Amino acid sequence: MTDPKPSMFLPLKHRDFAFLWTGQSLSSIGNAMFPIILAMVVLDRDAGATGLGVVLAVQGIALAVGTVLAASIGDRWRRTRVMIGADVVRAVGVAAIAIAPVHLNTAVFLVLVIAIGIAEGLFLPAYSAVPPRLLPEEALQGGNALSALSQYVSMVAGPTLAGLVIAGVGPGPALWIDVGTFAASLATLVFIKETDVADARDEVPGEEEPGGIVRRGLRDFNEGIREIRTRPWVGASIGMATVVMTFCVAPAFLAAPIVAEKSLGGSAAYGGAFAALGVGSIIGSIVGGKIRTSRPGTVACCGLFTIFGSVGSLAVLPLVGVLICWAIAGVGVTVFSILWMTALQQDVPDRVLGRVMALDWLGSQGLMPLGYAAAGVVAASIGTRDMLIVSAFIVLVAAPLPLLVRGGPTFSSRPAPVDNEPAETPV
Repeated sequence: MTDPKPSMFLPLKHRDFAFLWTGQSLSSIGNAMFPIILAMVVLDRDAGATGLGVVLAVQGIALAVGTVLAASIGDRWRRTRVMIGADVVRAVGVAAIAIAPVHLNTAVFLVLVIAIGIAEGLFLPAYSAVPPRLLPEEALQGGNALSALSQYVSMVAGPTLAGLVIAGVGPGPALWIDVGTFAASLATLVFIKETDVADARDEVPGEEEPGGIVRRGLRDFNEGIREIRTRPWVGASIGMATVVMTFCVAPAFLAAPIVAEKSLGGSAAYGGAFAALGVGSIIGSIVGGKIRTSRPGTVACCGLFTIFGSVGSLAVLPLVGVLICWAIAGVGVTVFSILWMTALQQDVPDRVLGRVMALDWLGSQGLMPLGYAAAGVVAASIGTRDMLIVSAFIVLVAAPLPLLVRGGPTFSSRPAPVDNEPAETPV
C-alpha cells in the first residue's frame, strides 16, 4: 500500500481479474434478480405467505450447508473450478424452474431450490478467496472495491430489472435472463488462468491423506478454525460481526417495513431506505478503494459505527433523517467490508483462505435467521421502537471490540508499524 494515488481501476489491467470482474458483474445482476423472481414464482404457485416463508427458509439452510461444505473441502480444488461447478449447478437449476415455473412438481421445485442454495454457498467463499491468485498484493484493495461496486450496483439494478420483466412478460423470461448471467460468468471463468500457489496444500505430492472424505473434511474444517484462533483479530472481528448482524441489523431489517408503514409513509419509504443504502454502498465502494492507512482495522471499525445511526434513525427520525442515516451506513459498512476482505486475503495463508472466508460468512450471516426470529419476539414484548434503541446501542458496544485484541487496529498478524515512522496518507 505505498501508492500515494491508488487507482481503483488498476486491477483491470490484469487480464485474469478483468475476466473475473466482467463475468461476475453480469452474474451479480442475475443473483440480485433471483430472490425477487423466486418470490413471485412461489406466489404464482398459490403457496401464499406460508409457502414463501418455507421456500426462503429452505434456501437459507441450503446456502448455509453449502458454506459449511466450502469450509470443509473448499481449498482442495482450484477456486475457479469450484466456481465453474457451482455456476453450472445454478444455471441448470434455474433453467429447470424456468421451463415450467408454475406447474413444476413441488418436491422437484424444492430440490432445485436446495441445489441452487448449496451451489451458491460453495461459490461465495471461492469467489472471495480467488483474487490473491489473480492480483499482486498492492492491487487487492482496488480489486475488492471493484467487486463491491459491481455488487451494490447490481443490488439496485437487479431487482429493478426483475420487476420490469416480471410486470411485462412474467417470471419465466426473467428466470431465463438469470440463466444468461450464469452463462456470462461461465464464459469468463473458463479463460482465467489461476496462479499456482506454493503453499496451497501441505500434503506430500502424490501421497493420499488417510481417512475417508468425511474425516478429511473435518480435518480441513478444524484447520480453518485453527488459523482463525492463531489470529485473534480475525476471531474477534467475526464474533463482532455475528453480534451486530444478528442483534442489530436483523432487527432493523425486520422493523423497517413496520416502521415505514406506521410512520414514514408506507412501502415507498421502505423501498427508499434500501435505495439510500444502495447509493451509500456504491459511494463506499469508491471511497474504500482509495483509502490508504497503516491502521485499516481502526478505520474499518469506525465505519461500523454508522450502523448505530441507521438502526436508531428508525426509532426517532422522520423519513429524511432515515434516508440520510441509511446512506451513511452504506458508506461505512462497505468501507469495513473492503478493508476486512483485503486484510484477510493478505494475511491468511492461501492454502486455507477459502475455508476462512467460508467461516467468516457462517459467523457473520449464519445466525441472521435466528436474529429475525428473536427480533419478532422482542418487538412483540417491548415494542419496535425500544427494540431498535437497544439494538443501536449494541452497535456502540460491539463495533470497537476487535480493536482490543492483538492485530485488531492493523487487521494483521504482522508487527504494528512504529509510531514515529511516517504514516501513509488516507485518501
